[in-house]
Amino acid sequence: MVDLLVEQGFEVVVIDNLATGRLENLAQHGSNPRVAVHRGDLCDLPRDSALFHGVEYVFHFGGIGDIVPSIERPLDYMRANVTGTLAVLEASRRAGVRKVVYAASSSCYGLATELPTSESAPIRPEYPYALSKYLGECAALHWAQVYRLPVISIRMFNVYGPRVRT
Repeated sequence: MVDLLVEQGFEVVVIDNLATGRLENLAQHGSNPRVAVHRGDLCDLPRDSALFHGVEYVFHFGGIGDIVPSIERPLDYMRANVTGTLAVLEASRRAGVRKVVYAASSSCYGLATELPTSESAPIRPEYPYALSKYLGECAALHWAQVYRLPVISIRMFNVYGPRVRT
């Protein structure tokens, strides 16, 4: 996403605690003055974070994934994927961003019972990871409804590509 935004002429601010990300994924932007990387936990964002001042678009991909670790550490997943999302939403709202894009997960549907899975499939999160992502999505859509924060939620399926975590 950073590559695409830079290519399109945007200035990009990255916030990452590097729990699952790697600085090497941004190495190609190391000397680019239009890319700023801030190491920090989204859960610790102040509501009036200066990092959001003047920002037009927020792409919220922060969080942790994987099913088995979420069963072993459910509170870590709720903190990162729900509390972190709430912090991003509130900082975005207070900064007056034009749009927030939330990276939701197809895991909210549970194990596929129909293929392809349609958006009207029943919501059945079966693991803490799935629940945490769905609760983050609910929060994002709630902020859109209550606070008129423009939000798009994208339920992604099996995302892969260059520099993907393996």
